[in-house]
Amino acid sequence: MRTVTYDELKSRFTSAIGVDQLLASEETAFKNSLNDRVKGAWTRAKWPELMTVVELSVAAITSPFSADKAVQVDNRNADDSLAVLDIFGVYNKNPYTDRTAVQLDYRLVNGYIVLPAESSATSIFVVGNQVPPSNYGDASVDPSETTTLPRFLERYLVLACVSDWYKADGMLEKSLAEEQVAEETLALEIDRVERLEGMNKITIQTYPSYTLGVSILQTT
Repeated sequence: MRTVTYDELKSRFTSAIGVDQLLASEETAFKNSLNDRVKGAWTRAKWPELMTVVELSVAAITSPFSADKAVQVDNRNADDSLAVLDIFGVYNKNPYTDRTAVQLDYRLVNGYIVLPAESSATSIFVVGNQVPPSNYGDASVDPSETTTLPRFLERYLVLACVSDWYKADGMLEKSLAEEQVAEETLALEIDRVERLEGMNKITIQTYPSYTLGVSILQTT
């Protein structure tokens, strides 16, 4: 995935609000805004750049409820290679490597993927989006922070953070204007994703059928 660094985003942000450098309190506000906006945009679409497929084992559980075939999916963070946030599909095989993969019925219950009791599966392949990092920021200051963000969200994030900046400073009209442009920018990205999905689908063309009727005139 193409990425943009936290420092690059901060540089664009400071330029947009017309300052050379952020004060410590201002950078904290920017960082909080950035993290909030990233998490909000993360689930707005099935972003191809954020999708993943993981293999998980299913087994019988008795807590927090009973099920014959289940696996917990809400207990992993971004550092876990098996982590998945939203689930788009569950398969018996990897659908990207095996043409015979079959999509399975499932339910999400209390953070668990639950298969029907009659299922014979012992492992499943889950297609979904990645779990976002807990915090983005400057890793040289805080090693726990992630320094790279998805580049396709770059323009939206800058605009959205500027909107939050204006709002916090009481400039509501400017904030609303920036928010509108930010949403339009994100909508264009969502449209890009939907068009890409449409190009990858097989479309069956159908044509209307015409019935030829015969009119019989009856005279008396």
